[in-house]
Amino acid sequence: MTSFGKRQLLKYLGTMRGRGTLTIGNDRVKVGIVSYEIDSYLDRNTHSADGQIEGSTAHLKRAFDAGDTQIFLSECRSIEVVLNDPKGSSATEIVIQGRLPL
Repeated sequence: MTSFGKRQLLKYLGTMRGRGTLTIGNDRVKVGIVSYEIDSYLDRNTHSADGQIEGSTAHLKRAFDAGDTQIFLSECRSIEVVLNDPKGSSATEIVIQGRLPL
């Protein structure tokens, strides 16, 4: 947690871990199953989240190329994500678009 004087600037909200279905496009075409770990923060009134996903190298590459990507979590919740280029790896960094369904 970062602070400046008595004013707290960044608050760690927690980590989500699990497995979900990676989908692409408006039609939400299923690409494959991924494991995810996502950290969430609050900076004053702004939420942010990022993390990492792990799955098949082919699935990650396909999702990266598609651009419009979501992960369906448990209990019918989903999050929109932006993937970094996996560069042939089975894991890549992600940034969450919007707020996490905590």
